[in-house]
Amino acid sequence: MTATTTDSQLSGKQPGLPASSPKGITPVSASMVLVLFMTALHLILAFKAELGGDEAHYALYGLMPDWSYFDHPPMVGWLQIIPMWLAPYDWSARLVPITLYVLLNGLLYQVTVQLFSSAQHNREWSNASELDPNYRWIGFWSLVLLNTSLLLPLMGMAMLPDNPLMVVTLALILVVIKLLKTDQFKYWIALGLLVGLAGLSKYTAVTLVVSLLLLMAVENRFYWLRQKGLWIAIAIAIAMMSPVLYWNAIHDWASFIYQIDHGTKSDFWSWARVGKTQLIQFASYTPLLFLLGWWAMLNPKHYRHAGSRLLLLFSLPITVLFFWGSGYEESLPHWVSLAWLLLIPIIVYQLWSLRQRIWVKALTAVQIVLFGGFTLLMHSLLFSPWIAVADHQNPVQGDYGWPTATQTALELQKQHATPEHPLPLFVPNWSIASHLAWYARPQPVYITSAKQTQFEFWYGRATEGMDGILVAPHFEQNPPMTGTANHFKRCDLLKKQPISANGAIIVTYHFYHCQHFLTETAPVPSAKSPQKDMGT
Repeated sequence: MTATTTDSQLSGKQPGLPASSPKGITPVSASMVLVLFMTALHLILAFKAELGGDEAHYALYGLMPDWSYFDHPPMVGWLQIIPMWLAPYDWSARLVPITLYVLLNGLLYQVTVQLFSSAQHNREWSNASELDPNYRWIGFWSLVLLNTSLLLPLMGMAMLPDNPLMVVTLALILVVIKLLKTDQFKYWIALGLLVGLAGLSKYTAVTLVVSLLLLMAVENRFYWLRQKGLWIAIAIAIAMMSPVLYWNAIHDWASFIYQIDHGTKSDFWSWARVGKTQLIQFASYTPLLFLLGWWAMLNPKHYRHAGSRLLLLFSLPITVLFFWGSGYEESLPHWVSLAWLLLIPIIVYQLWSLRQRIWVKALTAVQIVLFGGFTLLMHSLLFSPWIAVADHQNPVQGDYGWPTATQTALELQKQHATPEHPLPLFVPNWSIASHLAWYARPQPVYITSAKQTQFEFWYGRATEGMDGILVAPHFEQNPPMTGTANHFKRCDLLKKQPISANGAIIVTYHFYHCQHFLTETAPVPSAKSPQKDMGT
């Protein structure tokens, strides 16, 4: 993006970013150095940082494999089966996502080069595939933007359903490029396999089907409907997704119902929720990627370029789905990670085309220095929360100190439990249950909530009259709600445990001895039971 040559010079050597320099620097070698650096960084953190909530949740998937799961299709768990079988530790839960991120970098480079460094500078698809060696640098700059985009590099070491989905989608786009140039049967088989893998990864893979239908319409490929390869691909994809269908069929379609309700939980649509979601994405993916990404989607000229048009047809359905859905429920930033990933090559190609402009060079410098620095800063906070902030204000508080808190909970459980009252572990919110369940495994963990979660499929529901040890971080309700359905009659504080770093309290855990769990069908007392502080 910072080269200073004109388009007429592209056939020769470039003084800015040449295809090969006297020092032997090539786009491939530069890309490999960048990927190796990020991989080394992720591996270091893998052995240092404790698991986040989602990471712990999907590690538990690997320990308890199933045909599918309540909140997601099975791929994110299946990929963790072997690491969890060989070494069920924090670091091993990160080996698969780190590997997937390496693949993601390699596939993004290939997609960018295939779409923007060949004869695809026109409206139509061509069989011409001669690559301009100078334009291969666009592949490298796509990796620079990927690895300075704040959230995406962090996802590169944390297992999420989006990780395999992004890898599979980039591979699928490479197959689609082949199908747009040739109708060889092997590519139809590959298409079916990849759509099936996407469906096993995340339910939002349904947008890929929408994208393929749009592709047929926009590229005038309706004759594909007459080809047996397409129908074989459809059959393969459906067969591959049969585990998801089977699990749902024997569990009253629980996962499908949850996903539908999950995106429309509010009774009304709100621009305020949309705006807040967009602001979070603005901060999560850097202003450069966010603003130029929207510019790419809204500017008609990008749809006249074959490569940009292809990527936009795959990113737009995701963007539209979550833009609309965020009006009912604020979307988490990683839910749209695939859309922003697919916009990266378009943005880089446009900036490369304007690389002589001073403002492009300035944007590039800001992205590398400022947001590359922020990306490293965020990684460093996972290594150690070294920045001085006020008590209970550290951004890592939700994922910090759980091994220590779990050990304390187990000690209190041992002190207060009896054969008649074994005191199983509870948490007040499903979003933190995985932390405790991972570090206390194989003990079950129950949730004081009526909300259905994966934990009920693993451990069952808490029963009427059950006592337990409740673990609640400071950011949950303390003292906990009592005297109502799906909560206890009474909870007595056993201990408060502040966990500090750099002279400030990161998180404080509260441990309660709770008596008599009330189910929804149990008689509900008219008032809360009194709280009793039994010491700290």
